[in-house]
Amino acid sequence: MKKWLIAGAACLSIAFIHTAGVSAASNIVNPKETYTYDRMTKDIKELASEYPEIIHYKSIGKTPYGREQWAVSLGNGESTVFFNGSHHAREWLTSTLNMYMIEQYAKAYESGSKFEGYDVRTVLSESTIWFVPMVNPDGVTLQQYGLSAFPKLVWSNLIKMNEGSRNFKRWKANAQGIDLNRQYPALWSGIKFPAKAPRWMNYKGTKPLQTRENQSMVKFTYAINPEIAVSYHTAGHILYWNFNTKPSNLARDKKLANTFSAITGYSQVKPAPNPSGGGYTDWFITTFGRPAFTPEIGIKEGETNLSVSVFDSEWKLNKKIGLWIADEGYRLWLKKNQAKQAVQEFHKDITISELKQLFNSNNFISGTVGTIRPQTLTATAKSGNWYKVKTDQGEKWLYDKNAVVREPAETTMPTGDPVDVDLTLTLGVETEVYSEPAAKEAKATITLTEVHAIQQWGSWYKINTPIGDLWIYQSPSK
Repeated sequence: MKKWLIAGAACLSIAFIHTAGVSAASNIVNPKETYTYDRMTKDIKELASEYPEIIHYKSIGKTPYGREQWAVSLGNGESTVFFNGSHHAREWLTSTLNMYMIEQYAKAYESGSKFEGYDVRTVLSESTIWFVPMVNPDGVTLQQYGLSAFPKLVWSNLIKMNEGSRNFKRWKANAQGIDLNRQYPALWSGIKFPAKAPRWMNYKGTKPLQTRENQSMVKFTYAINPEIAVSYHTAGHILYWNFNTKPSNLARDKKLANTFSAITGYSQVKPAPNPSGGGYTDWFITTFGRPAFTPEIGIKEGETNLSVSVFDSEWKLNKKIGLWIADEGYRLWLKKNQAKQAVQEFHKDITISELKQLFNSNNFISGTVGTIRPQTLTATAKSGNWYKVKTDQGEKWLYDKNAVVREPAETTMPTGDPVDVDLTLTLGVETEVYSEPAAKEAKATITLTEVHAIQQWGSWYKINTPIGDLWIYQSPSK
């Protein structure tokens, strides 16, 4: 194994690798306030700036009133799972829960600490957790602010859909009076809601996927192809999990539902013989044949939103759900992608730039056997982004999407004698330098793009560097 240092930069200075410490920053997401669309948008951008390695965001569409449906990704894994909230306007505390989950997991990742027993860095390496925290930003805004947040031109229509009332605290629909969680193509025609026209609740629309919001959600779900979906709602402390689930999937999904209930204490809703469809998880289960859950947080407090005072108790029940679902999603993904895990011979050097965990096999559930610091290693096999490397503990596996692969340096001293040269060499982004040819460990890694060589010995060159005259290996093809 070769010693790792970083030498050189644009200013030719020497920098040393450091590990990330625990972030002392206070929370960006405040669960103690009414959580608005504008605040959520601000928080998403701040979180992406604070944790750029693992948090990214994008708009999956715009509402009729120009508000973005933001999607946020957390993690870098190949498998994906999906969480969403606020299909219903007055249920915006689920947006708070989604966003708080993102931040708390990101903080644990940054500090390298465990969260509720989960190694967050491992979970967010095996899976990417996608969130659409607020599916219905127009409806949420109407419920929170009332008419003042909308053009006066539409006030009379909004009041009409609200049955003459100017108080919108009970509002569930989007701003067109359509229930977004009765808009998905899953037994939609059989929905027997009483509303026959746009209304504050219970109007399913004239056809499935009529709204922009639902169209965006379906398109996005296909794009990320999640293994498991969770759609948070309020209220009741209950869990929906079965919607015409195929008999071959019942045991799998029931086992997950039992764990979900054990973690949260939420009671499972027994499937009805003729279920009313149109919900997001109804559509996901019947379309993808994969597990999906609709947990209803909190206890109903009348026809309005939950109080922010219940957030702490609901967070306590749900705080590990995201990591658990991500880990279970990876296990499902792994079963379907064994071909991608095929092992190939691979005799090259790889450079890792951060602390990595070592595993017994080429997957995250094979068991960790320690960690290894940033350095250059000899790999003997490869499987996707997994590398089997030589370590002091024998050959072990590590996962690194960003590993720098190089041809192995000469392991024996070149023959003959070195000769004096006067050459300018062009180098790659990073080049290891050695105190002598074929040394077992590199002295440093330089980031110079051009160097002056003063001696050559086979494929080895002695060059001038900011830390003295050192040797580099240049393959004959360069």
